[in-house]
Amino acid sequence: MASENAIIERAEMYLRKLSCGINPLTDEILPEGDSCRQERISKCLAYVASLLQQQLNHDQVAPVNATAVNTPRKATPKAPKAPKQPLSIAPESISKYRFFDYPVSISRVVRNINELIPAGVNMNHLLYADVANFLVQQGILARQMTENGTEANLPTELGETYGFEKGESDLRGHHNIYTQCWEKAQQYILDNLQKCIDIANERFATRGPANDDTEEAGNGRKSKQKFHLSAEELSNYPTDETPIPVSEIARRLNTLIGPDVERIYYKVIRDWYVSEGHLEFKESPNGKGAFLPTEKGALAGLIVESRTGKQGELYDVVMYDPKAQHLFLDYLTKASV
Repeated sequence: MASENAIIERAEMYLRKLSCGINPLTDEILPEGDSCRQERISKCLAYVASLLQQQLNHDQVAPVNATAVNTPRKATPKAPKAPKQPLSIAPESISKYRFFDYPVSISRVVRNINELIPAGVNMNHLLYADVANFLVQQGILARQMTENGTEANLPTELGETYGFEKGESDLRGHHNIYTQCWEKAQQYILDNLQKCIDIANERFATRGPANDDTEEAGNGRKSKQKFHLSAEELSNYPTDETPIPVSEIARRLNTLIGPDVERIYYKVIRDWYVSEGHLEFKESPNGKGAFLPTEKGALAGLIVESRTGKQGELYDVVMYDPKAQHLFLDYLTKASV
């Protein structure tokens, strides 16, 4: 008998395909007059599918946790850690990797892989650099100059045939260009995971646990409190009538925190709007996807503006008017009480 998670996964997959106008049993495109191809019904199906993803703890949607955002860390004595072991992931664990059916960054794939490490085991972790180095060695990625004037590991023509593609996003007021992975690309990484693990363990053996990139112990850095703002601090948030991108919301909030508090990133804010049903991931006819406002989000003040890139290409940006910004500010205010 199928487990409850397996049933939920299957239901989520059915809903996701129906929302895209595809018969989940035959993978055929639904006829033009089918009710599932009506925009409002399609959006509802996609929204329910996202709720099922949360039920599975798939972490594709990451709602802000009130306790984590607003509760300062308490200093507690740390017990001595056992020596860290080299990274090793059993094949049966790899089979539990949860694929994303939309493109995600290499870092997100790496995070999903690290979640396969058994809980409580003090083991070396895979880093973005380990996977990127392997992909460069294989000619899948190459160091390239971007439109921003910076260098990045971006897909080659060979890499594009394996499902890797160039992605763009706005982070903390900066336009970022990076590599993202479709499901085929995620599978390529898993098929070659042991080679990536060998690179990770070579790095671990060379640097040692005290100098590992994932450790803060022994380097003298003071741990910071989780992001939090009091109601009084939030009252200083600057608002005007001009709609702004989510990266600007994050920037304005970060100007209000102290030096010992962690910054909040735009993805955390965006994912809160997703969890509240104001945004949903949609794929465009050219195969590229983006988080765009739902009908609920449009009513709440989320606006789509078209922009022109440096190469003359058109792309959409979601802007948040004052009403939309206050939704998240009100959430933070209630959580701070």
